[in-house]
Amino acid sequence: MLMTTHAFKPTRTTGLVLGLVLTLPLLAPTAWAADDEPWKKPGWEPITDEERQPPSPDEMAESAVEIRESQGIRYLSGGLGAGERAWLQQHGASYPVALQFSKGERGAFVSSVGVTIRTPDGQTRFEATTDGPMIFIDLPAGRYDVTTRYQEHSRDFSLQVPTSGQTSQSINFP
Repeated sequence: MLMTTHAFKPTRTTGLVLGLVLTLPLLAPTAWAADDEPWKKPGWEPITDEERQPPSPDEMAESAVEIRESQGIRYLSGGLGAGERAWLQQHGASYPVALQFSKGERGAFVSSVGVTIRTPDGQTRFEATTDGPMIFIDLPAGRYDVTTRYQEHSRDFSLQVPTSGQTSQSINFP
């Protein structure tokens, strides 16, 4: 068998490929760590031990939210503390619509979100601005178009309100 040898001549492409092959293992762990460990991203704040504790019954009772009304439809809005969120989840369970608002990758709660709910023919059925990241709405069963606004961002979606039970949506803004 006759063997021939050729001299290897590196080209620009082989240099680029070789560079990537040698560099990727060094860069990849950093990229993976950023995705798998969000707490290492700038601006992330860990939850305190106090925030991890469930609210006491007294904290929940002190956090009662006023029942409001918009165009004849009752609603509860708030959630600016653990006690208020727990109170709302308990008392809002009988409301057929539950919406929760957040922003960013971490999903930080936001308030002062404008909520407009329209019937399929475009008539406004409900309109309010939230007092916290949560709103529970006593909306009649049916299909609705919803627009939510937070600062300069808006989100539109359809909502099917059941005849019994509750429908919930979590809306995240950039």
